[in-house]
Amino acid sequence: MAIRLGFIGVGGIAGTHLNAAKALGIPVSAMFDVSRETMEKRQQEFGIPHICASAKELAEHPEVDAVIVASPQHVHLEGIRAACKAKKPLFTEKPLARTLEQAHEAVRLVEEAGIVAQVGFVRRYCLEWGAFRSAIESGVIGSPVVWWMAGGGPGPRSPFFMTHDQGGGPMLDGMVHNYDFCRYIWGEPTKVIGSMVNLRPDTDALDTGTAIIEFAGGHRHTILNSWGLPEGTRSGGFHNVLGPKGVFYFGDPDNNPPDDLDTKTHGYHVSKLAGGERKVHLYEKRNMYEAQLADFVQKAEKGDRKTRATIKDGLKAQEIALAILGEFTPGQR
Repeated sequence: MAIRLGFIGVGGIAGTHLNAAKALGIPVSAMFDVSRETMEKRQQEFGIPHICASAKELAEHPEVDAVIVASPQHVHLEGIRAACKAKKPLFTEKPLARTLEQAHEAVRLVEEAGIVAQVGFVRRYCLEWGAFRSAIESGVIGSPVVWWMAGGGPGPRSPFFMTHDQGGGPMLDGMVHNYDFCRYIWGEPTKVIGSMVNLRPDTDALDTGTAIIEFAGGHRHTILNSWGLPEGTRSGGFHNVLGPKGVFYFGDPDNNPPDDLDTKTHGYHVSKLAGGERKVHLYEKRNMYEAQLADFVQKAEKGDRKTRATIKDGLKAQEIALAILGEFTPGQR
């Protein structure tokens, strides 16, 4: 029998995971959300048969074989605890939690339960991001490199994202994928520097930040990101990687695709090298959420705890985020 999923939290990003499950033919048998209205809507959309009254009830449901935690991060621990107590495979969205204490508790619970557990760092399944990683690791633009990006806008509309005690703002929820992908390429950081400011008067989350994350070998990731702009405005931005031999661009600044490129099936990045040489980095287009869910389900079926993004990966990315926010000092427990 195929593994049957139960969802804790069915708003927001859960819709993407539910669509992935539907596309893959993976059954979703139960759900729990604090909003009855949202559950009824998802029941109509996806035909989910069982509505549960709590995370505990869902995790213990006899028709749930694995638990998907897609609730807001400040309540992730509730779902993680329920899955661990029921000893069922767990997939939890990123970031792992809101606080360092919650993140450490999540790691402890998973290790004590001995369950398959994965964090939703979906870029590890994205072939577009995989092409970036391969290009940097190949040394095409030399070493060390500086990956830098900047951008700004009004941020998500759901209010919890901009609440200090819940979403934590852009340098936690928004950038945690970047912190994880840095680690995926270069390992653990050697230094994290952050500077935060609040631009919006209607939120208590720090909505604008800059960060420099340093790694062994001289590699760095530099970020300027803001969710502090008013509705209807957006800053210009950039996203590329500098190296001693040239520049890697996410996409193509010249908008000059290869003549034989099938844009339905493939995309590409460009590196520009000395003398104006262009190198094209092709990648196949695929749904990264479907790839991620398929891999998690396969691991759950086999009882394989070596997931591509472990619960400890979630903790390590959390530490970087909280260091930038000034809420964590390396070595702290």
